[in-house]
Amino acid sequence: MENENINYKKMRRNITILFALLSMTFAFGQGKYGKYLSSKKLAMVYKSVKDGDKDDFYQQYYWLAKAEQLKTYPHLKDVKPKVLYEFVKKVNPQNPTKKLDARGKELRTTAELSLNQYFKNKNLDNNSVLMYNLETYVDPSKGQYYTKVDAEKIKELVPKELYAFNSNNRNTGEDKTYYLWINKEKDDFNIVDIIPEEKENKAFYARVKQYLPSYKFSKYVPSVKKGTKTDRTDADYYYIMPFEQNTDNIEYKTKDFKTFELSQYRKAGDEWKGVEKPRK
Repeated sequence: MENENINYKKMRRNITILFALLSMTFAFGQGKYGKYLSSKKLAMVYKSVKDGDKDDFYQQYYWLAKAEQLKTYPHLKDVKPKVLYEFVKKVNPQNPTKKLDARGKELRTTAELSLNQYFKNKNLDNNSVLMYNLETYVDPSKGQYYTKVDAEKIKELVPKELYAFNSNNRNTGEDKTYYLWINKEKDDFNIVDIIPEEKENKAFYARVKQYLPSYKFSKYVPSVKKGTKTDRTDADYYYIMPFEQNTDNIEYKTKDFKTFELSQYRKAGDEWKGVEKPRK
């Protein structure tokens, strides 16, 4: 009986340790080097990186370098570095490289030879050649990443809370807009949808169709305003108005970018009509 109790206690201790290790892994992010949130600090461990860890090392350095590039733009100076880092990770998720073809392996080997020189000589600041080789290393196929994010085209829709990031896939020419929402109350951030998800907002779509049967959402970045600060029932809402194209239009609101409610609508050439209360 005593031995059973000892074994049970050991098992509980091992489970506790396992969950603690898992928590640390999630807290620090992906890969072995996820705990580094500064490219300069990460560069300092370059010489100790083993061959089997190079994927994680260069991937983490890439994410950090891209995030730090965005941070240099004045209109992004108030955005926390970790927010930009998580955004870069979302746009450029880790690229599986175990199935590289012969050409991919060749490109990676060449890129690594160049990277070795830059890291060895600590020639890391504002180095476009290093960034090119770094990108080649983490994505030799050039098929995974929306690599170009033009910081000058980043729009601050709600100061310090909501941003629109445009990216371009250099292979397909596809443009895609990501919306980054910073929840200040929870000190959290999420990539969110501005256009309501139809399956989760059936009542919203039914309401729109009731007033504007042929309405279609614009592909352009909308305008967003916060609710009235002095009205507690309204202050937490974000009011979204799709880009105006001289046709029917709507305004709708949300608190969490998951559920949405129609606020007002306008038929082409008519005045705005409030579904709940008019908005200025």
